[in-house]
Amino acid sequence: MSEDVVTEVTEIIQGMFDAFANHTPGGIEDHMDPDATVWDVFTPHLIRGTAERNKFHSDDQEQMQQRGELTFNIDDPVVDVWGNTALARYYLTFKYEPPNATEGRVRISNVFIKKDGHWKIVHHHEGMVPTGVPPINE
Repeated sequence: MSEDVVTEVTEIIQGMFDAFANHTPGGIEDHMDPDATVWDVFTPHLIRGTAERNKFHSDDQEQMQQRGELTFNIDDPVVDVWGNTALARYYLTFKYEPPNATEGRVRISNVFIKKDGHWKIVHHHEGMVPTGVPPINE
């Protein structure tokens, strides 16, 4: 696998979250395939295509504006490549300050395809990291 691909995918991931933090959803969309889907950590339904993602970005920025400062850290992704397909898996740790403070650790997978010489995300999947095995009551 080419280190160039790992570097490019890692820069796309960092750029997406930087765009979110800087309130520029267009910077996220620059890296998305028009038909891309999203499972977001704060949204229960599958987000499909550009129109649904634009609505999601608007709602997501609104909830963000009601919180304090956001800080986050992205662990180095694990990236595998098969021809024009790449898969990245990584952890993101985030913290919103008051008001409406919240924090957590999220595990994320991104599926990329290479189109016209550029890597585009076709699926972005987020889920909170479990904190352990639920107790068995019986």
